[in-house]
Amino acid sequence: MSVRIATFNLKDFFLPRADQERPLVEAKVANVAANLRRADADVVALQEVGEEEHLVRLVTRELGDMGYGAPVLGTTDKRGIRCAILSRLPILWSQVHAKESLPFPTFVEGDPEPFAHRIPLRRGIVHVRVDAPGIGEIDVLTAHFKSNLGVARKTREGAEIADDSPRGHGEALVRSLVQRAAEALHLRGLVDDVFRALPDHAVCVLGDLNDVVDSLPVRIVRGVGEPSAGTLRPCAELVPVDRRYSCFHGNAASLIDHVLVSERLFRSLRSFSIFNEALRYHGPHVEPVPLTEDSDHALCVAELA
Repeated sequence: MSVRIATFNLKDFFLPRADQERPLVEAKVANVAANLRRADADVVALQEVGEEEHLVRLVTRELGDMGYGAPVLGTTDKRGIRCAILSRLPILWSQVHAKESLPFPTFVEGDPEPFAHRIPLRRGIVHVRVDAPGIGEIDVLTAHFKSNLGVARKTREGAEIADDSPRGHGEALVRSLVQRAAEALHLRGLVDDVFRALPDHAVCVLGDLNDVVDSLPVRIVRGVGEPSAGTLRPCAELVPVDRRYSCFHGNAASLIDHVLVSERLFRSLRSFSIFNEALRYHGPHVEPVPLTEDSDHALCVAELA
């Protein structure tokens, strides 16, 4: 018997903010439902989920015959988006890992913490342990990292300080990388905790990590150092390189949505699919973000047996 695990960034899965958005929101719900039906996944990690009632409506109405239980919801960021997990497998326990701020490595023991209280964990990491037929217990963790857009320097009052110089743009990208790296270290620490308690356990980390597989943040999550039972492998290795993308950044195809599994699970991996046939570029990031009837990310699904 196979087990299917999927990840999907829904892009602003919100209730309508005005009457004129209602048709757009209904089209979005139908689009998400169609993708999830096609995936037919036993466990689904979602990103950019808005109101709880909106997701519950999707699960109980449009997907009411698919057997999903109550969603496990993470904490929201300032935009009101969060991670969530749906499962039709028994959930043995669940936890949302939320922190006000993340630490960053020091160079010398006793050094003051760099960037103290400056690196938030915007969206809590949702962590469930499911009982999968033929495999046993699997820990599934989903995250949505900081985007790779630059982060402007701010005044103490919170106002952005404009700096359009080449160095200024470079500093903004470094701040962004620091935030994603801190998120990656935090997530990898949670994975290490699982393996410390349960060596050779089945672990799956998935979600929108907002960086490519060989980037520093994703390498941290996968596990730096010699390969071991705690190393996580990208399921996308099974997909031809020319089809290995889940979104467009600057109109260039990129794989930033990942399904990473422990060696034990990778040995049971039978297929991996990215539903990118109808994926389109939504244009550069603008504020406020307009609602759309489709996502700018493709659903990714792994089949294990």
